Amino acid sequence: MGIIHQRRKAETRTLLVAAGLELFAERGFDIATLDEVALSAGFTKGAIYRHFPSKGAFLLALFEQYAAVARAGSGARQAPWFIPLTVQFAAQATRDPLLRRRLATVLSEAPDGGTPDGQLLKALARIWPSPAHA
Repeated sequence: MGIIHQRRKAETRTLLVAAGLELFAERGFDIATLDEVALSAGFTKGAIYRHFPSKGAFLLALFEQYAAVARAGSGARQAPWFIPLTVQFAAQATRDPLLRRRLATVLSEAPDGGTPDGQLLKALARIWPSPAHA
């Protein structure tokens, strides 16, 4: 695979994840579709499936991006999708034990900063203590 192809593939993936973060924050995991995400990013649904084998795998990629931002601190958490996705992931975590463990770990590692987003993360961390403390 050439460098240009690798770069284009990475850019497509980045655009799809960015569109997914915004759309799922706005519409929710159960309502927003992969077709809508692809359209919002300027691609077809096939582009999503070339990068992610399923909606679950796509949501996992969104969670990984979310987790990176959560761990980065309050300056990074200014994205308009951050708090809505925190609520979305917390709701999903009530039904998914693996996500609950992963979210608990992210919450325990997220710096507070005294901001509303930090306070939300710390409040959720009290609900779901990290696996190391449970």
